Order: sequence, then structure tokens, then C-alpha cells
Amino acid sequence: EIMKNMNINIEKQGSLDISSKADMFDKFFLKSKSPAFNKCLSDCEKVAKSSVNVLLVGESGTGKDVAANYIHLCSSRCDKNMVAVNCSSYTESLLESELFGYNEGAFTGATKSKEGKIELSDKGTLFLDEIGDSSPVTQLKLLRAIETRKIERIGSNMSRSLDFRLICATNRDLKEDILNNLFREDFFYRISSIVIKVPSLKERKEDLPDMINFFLKKACSSCNVKINKIEEDVIKFLNEYDYPGNIRELKHIIERLVVLSENGIITKNELPVIYDINKNIKSDLTSESEPFDQVITLREFKAIQESSYLQWVLNQFGGNVAAAARKLDITPRQLFNKINDYSLKK
Repeated sequence: EIMKNMNINIEKQGSLDISSKADMFDKFFLKSKSPAFNKCLSDCEKVAKSSVNVLLVGESGTGKDVAANYIHLCSSRCDKNMVAVNCSSYTESLLESELFGYNEGAFTGATKSKEGKIELSDKGTLFLDEIGDSSPVTQLKLLRAIETRKIERIGSNMSRSLDFRLICATNRDLKEDILNNLFREDFFYRISSIVIKVPSLKERKEDLPDMINFFLKKACSSCNVKINKIEEDVIKFLNEYDYPGNIRELKHIIERLVVLSENGIITKNELPVIYDINKNIKSDLTSESEPFDQVITLREFKAIQESSYLQWVLNQFGGNVAAAARKLDITPRQLFNKINDYSLKK
């Protein structure tokens, strides 16, 4: 009865393999019950009819990459390539070679020529994710390419004319970055002809039951686990938690609950400590009045909290240590040491 109220149908767990992108959009876009997300969807459909540059903004994990794919599939370029580049995954020099390509002998290790991602997106769509993490130098080179629709490979003086549709995404406040000289103002206005906000999960709580149902079925199928019961405290948590990591965090929580379940039952014990004591939770997840089970040393408590938080941060960045380290304001080496100390997963 609890699971019925939560709109989770355990009996129909069958295979949930997504055979096409359209199926994913049907799940998360076309059946959305959220006015805020339906506004986002409507805007995506409208801009898809043109080739104007689009900037998708929103918190990490909201599905900006899915929105970019949706725009591409709704456009006249849908039968061509959509090429995605995560700008936070590369150093400045590597990002340049990834975007523009290079000729054989252009630098040490360039044993053969390579097409850049911009070339590969010709007649299609170029999606630059986390554009706010690109350097001003890279922004300047991209600005010229966007304005002229021409590029030169590294090590070449021959220009190539290209026809690509540009979509960028960021979770940063780019106007604040402009004031701090971290982002070029002219580049910002070039990439943001249309700005679309992808709402956070806490802004679309109407969709939570369907998303929980979707990720639960998917996790059960991929892990070959059958869930027969979910404790009421867990259901209350899933419905009331604010999900600062948005859809990505919800997915990871559901996967954890399924993997750690025993005898087909999900209990509050499968929730990590970080969620038990999180101030955003509106319910007490323990049956007792106290939020802790046992007394441990302060050092042990700090280690547990740091370990859980660092794992969560790594999950938000898809295991990208460099990007996670930048957000944590530590060096990648320091983060690698923590990963080894706590046996974290990247």
C-alpha cells in the first residue's frame, strides 16, 4: 500500500533498457507534471526551429545535457551529429586540440592528424558543457570560430568553413565571472542569444514519484534485484529531500538503496550518514528521538562525514577528479590522496 501511494509499481519491474533517446525524453520531458519544467521544454522546442546559439543554465545534475539533446532531436539537424565536449574535463591546451583538431607533427606526440570536435559537428550540433570552466584564451578562439564559422587545426594555416549549431551549458553565474574577469563579456553575449533555465529538482517536486519509479526499475534491472518492500521512513525521505545534486543525486541514492538492500527490502539503514543528519531533511529517519546510533570519537565522525561528502561530490562531477578538486578548492593531488585514504569510487 505504501508503494502504491508512492506510485512505484514493483510488480512491473521488467527490463528497462532505453532503446532510443526519444524514450528518455518521453520519461523526463514529455510527461513532466511540473509547470517550470514544461516551460523549459516549450522553450527548447521553440529554439530548435532556428539555429541561434543557446545557453542552458541551471544547477549541476539538472539534466542540461538532456535538454541539449532534446533541442538537437527537435531540430532540422537531427539526422546529423551532435558532438558534446565537457570543457571541465580538459586542460587549456588539451581542450584547444580537442575542439580544433591538429595536423600531424603539430606538437610532440601528434603522430597523425586528428579532426576536432567542431569539425565533427559540421551540419549538426556542437554542445559545449560546463563552458564556464573554459579559459579566456579558449573563449577568444571559440569566439572567432563562432563569428566566422571557420576554424584552423593546430599546426595548419588553412581555414575550414563549417556549419554547426552551438549549444552551451553552465552551472556557474557567468555574469559574476565577467565582473571577476574570469569570463569574456563578448563571448558571453555571443553564446547566449537565447538563455534557457533548466529547473532544479526541488523546483519540480511534482515529477519526483515518476523519477523515483524510473530509477528504481532501472536499478533493479541492471543489478538483477527484486524489491518487494520499501520502509515508510525511506519513502518519506525520498519525497521530502531537497536533492542539492538534483537528478544525478537521486539516481545515485536509488542505486545505493537497491544494491545494499537485503531480502528484497529497502530500509533506512541503506541511507548513508550524510543523509541521516542533513539539515534539509524534514523528517527524522530514525525510530528513536536521537539522530545517532552510537558514540564514536570525533576523529571517526569527521572521517565518516568527509568520506561521504567527497564521494557525493565526485558523483556530481561524474568521477572527474580535476573538476571536483576545483569546486572543493583543493588540488587534484590532495583529492587523489583522499580517494585513496577513504577507498572512494571515481
